[in-house]
Amino acid sequence: MQIDLTSLPTQYFVLFVTFGIVIALGLFIVYQAYQGYRRNGNRRMVFLAIGLALITVASPLIAAFVALFGLPFGSDGDIYQFYMPLITSILDILGVGCILYSLSIRGES
Repeated sequence: MQIDLTSLPTQYFVLFVTFGIVIALGLFIVYQAYQGYRRNGNRRMVFLAIGLALITVASPLIAAFVALFGLPFGSDGDIYQFYMPLITSILDILGVGCILYSLSIRGES
């Protein structure tokens, strides 16, 4: 199936640009955290990177994917009103859990 980008509402372009900025900034922060892990061997940075990736990269990617492919495939409102918020909230909970765990690890492991 081919998606005609000119038929999408203008709000979707604003949405995709915003998602793109969030994802790009998130990837930069995750990369910096991973580099900190490689430089110091600190396990805290791995969990910080995973948590930030879940919050700033995975959640917007899921939302953008559903927004991009949900409209052309004529998905019902349950996808937008229940499943997408549920999945992104679960990813956010997992991400915050990883960040909290990274803050609670004692010592330089």
